[in-house]
Amino acid sequence: MIESLKLKNFSKFLDLPIQFSPKINIIIGENGTGKTQLLKAAYVANSMLSDELQGADLAKRLCRIYRPAGDSLGKLVRHGTQAGVHAEIDANFAGGQRLQAKFTSASKTVALPISIAQPALSSPLFLPTKEILSLLRGIKSKEADAKTIESIFDSTYLDLCDKLLAKKPIKVEEVIESDPRFGSVYEKLVNTLEGRFSLTEFVGTVTMSFDPGQYQVQRDKDQHDLNTRMQVKFIANNGESISANMAAEGIRKLGIIQLLIQNRQLDPGRTGTLFWDEPETNMNPKLMRMLVEILLELSRNGQQIILATHDYVLLKWFDLLMDTDKDDHVRFHTLYLDKDTSAIKVASTEDYLKITPNPIDEAFGFLINKEIENDMGSLGK
Repeated sequence: MIESLKLKNFSKFLDLPIQFSPKINIIIGENGTGKTQLLKAAYVANSMLSDELQGADLAKRLCRIYRPAGDSLGKLVRHGTQAGVHAEIDANFAGGQRLQAKFTSASKTVALPISIAQPALSSPLFLPTKEILSLLRGIKSKEADAKTIESIFDSTYLDLCDKLLAKKPIKVEEVIESDPRFGSVYEKLVNTLEGRFSLTEFVGTVTMSFDPGQYQVQRDKDQHDLNTRMQVKFIANNGESISANMAAEGIRKLGIIQLLIQNRQLDPGRTGTLFWDEPETNMNPKLMRMLVEILLELSRNGQQIILATHDYVLLKWFDLLMDTDKDDHVRFHTLYLDKDTSAIKVASTEDYLKITPNPIDEAFGFLINKEIENDMGSLGK
C-alpha cells in the first residue's frame, strides 16, 4: 500500500506532500484542484512497481495515463516552471518500496534516481469516472482498431478492461465457502444488486449479461447422501437473464466491483490499492449507503482505498457508518488553492467535523439556507 506521495512541479502541483491512511482516503476539492491528477500519480507509481509492469517505460506510461497535449512528457511539467527545473514524483510504500522520478519540460525520458522495487508491489486498480461495462465489448472487440481505441481512452480504462476479463480461478460458491472475507462482501453486493453480472470472452468477442437473483442458504445432501448440510447457492429469478447494457448505469458501476471481487483482481490483503474517481457519478443516492458499507468491509479485510468525490451524500455516509470498534479509519484530504501563493495545497484530517475547507459541505449548507429563505421569506434571512 502507498504511504506517502510528493508531487513537485508536476501537473497542477507546485509542491504537494500527502500522507495516506492504510485504510480509506477520501479526496475532495473544488473543480480544477487536481483530484484526478493526484489519483493518477499515485496509481502510476504503484503500477510501475507492480509485478506486472516492473521495468516498463515510465515516460510512456505517464503519457498514456495523463494524455498531455501532443503526448509530450514535458507538458506534464507545471505551467510556469522555469526551463531546466525538474518535475518530481516521489512515492513511498509500506514494504519499503520507493519510486522517485524526475523530468524537465525538454525531457523525452524519465530519470529514476531512486527506484527500489523489491519485493514487487501487488497490482493496483483504478476505476475511472465513466462506467466501463457498456464500453467493454467495443474496446476489446477483435475488429476494433487499437490506435483508435488508445486515442479515445487513457490507460486507466484499458487497464481496467484487462482486469475485468482476467480468468476466474474457481467457482464463486466454492470461494464463498472457503473464504469468509470474500463471502461477507460478495454475497451482500450481489443481493443488494438483486443479481450478478457475468463476462465471457471468446475469440475477441465479449459477452456480458446480468442474471437477476440472490444468494440463499439451502440444505444440500453431502457426498455420502446420508446427511444434509447448509450451502450458499445463487438462486436465479425464473432463469431470466438480460444484457448487461440494459442494467442501470449506477448498477453497472457496482457490477464492476462485483466482477473484480469475483475474479480475484480485487482481493483485500492481497491485491494493490483501489483508486476510484467519483464513484457517485450516475449512481442513485439510495445505493450510496450500500456502496460505503461495501468499501468499509473491504477496508476491514485489508484493502487500501483512495477515492475522490464531489458528493455530500457519499461523504456523509462515511462519517455516519465508520465504526472505530471495527478498527475503521478514514482520512479526509482537501485540495484547495492558496490565494497567496496560487499553489494547490492539501489539508488532511481524521475528523469529519474538522474538514476545512469543505466545499461539499459549504455547497450543501448554502442549498439548505436558500430553501429556508424560500419557505420563510424574510424571516428565514
